[in-house]
Amino acid sequence: MRLSRLLAAFPLFVLLASCVTTDPRLVSALRETSVTQIRVETAPDVSMGGFDRTRPDPQLPAVVQALDNSLNRDVKGVPGGKTASRLIVTLHIVDVSSKAGRIIAGNDSYISGTVRLEDAKTGRLIAEAQNIRGEDKGIRGDGEIGIVIAMAINAAQSSQTEDALAQRLSDAFSRKVKAWLTQK
Repeated sequence: MRLSRLLAAFPLFVLLASCVTTDPRLVSALRETSVTQIRVETAPDVSMGGFDRTRPDPQLPAVVQALDNSLNRDVKGVPGGKTASRLIVTLHIVDVSSKAGRIIAGNDSYISGTVRLEDAKTGRLIAEAQNIRGEDKGIRGDGEIGIVIAMAINAAQSSQTEDALAQRLSDAFSRKVKAWLTQK
C-alpha cells in the first residue's frame, strides 16, 4: 500500500522538481535597463586549461577581444529599458584547447564567468549572474572509421583562422548573456 502511494506520488515530485521559476523582481529590474557600456576582464586567479593551469594561455587576449566584440554586437541596447546600465563580465575559467588536442582528442573548449549589471550613473548593482558558460565542443568518434571522421572534422574546424575558436566561444557566451538579460 505504501509503495503504491509512493509510486503514485513520484511523477508529481518529478514535475515539481523540474519547475524553474524566475524571481519576478529580477525580471522587472532587467526589463528597466538597457546595456550602454560593456567591460570584459579576467579574474586575478583566472584558471587556464592544459597541464599548467596557472600559466597564461596565449589565446587569452584573443578570447577577451572576441568576447568584447560579441557582447558589443549582440548585447548592447538589450533589453531596451530606460535605465542606462554597465555590463561587467569577469572571466574565471578560460579553457581553450590546442589545435593538436582538438584534432587528435576532440578536446572541448569553454569560458566561464560572472556577469554583473550595474546602473551606469550610480554604479548600483542591478543584477548578477554566476557561472555563465560559453562552450565549443570537439567532435568525438566511435570505432576506427568514426575516429578518423571526427579527426577530419576537427581538423577542418581548426584550420580556420587562429581566432575562430575564440569567436565561437565568445558567440556562445554572448547568447547566454543575452538570454539572461531577456528572461521572462
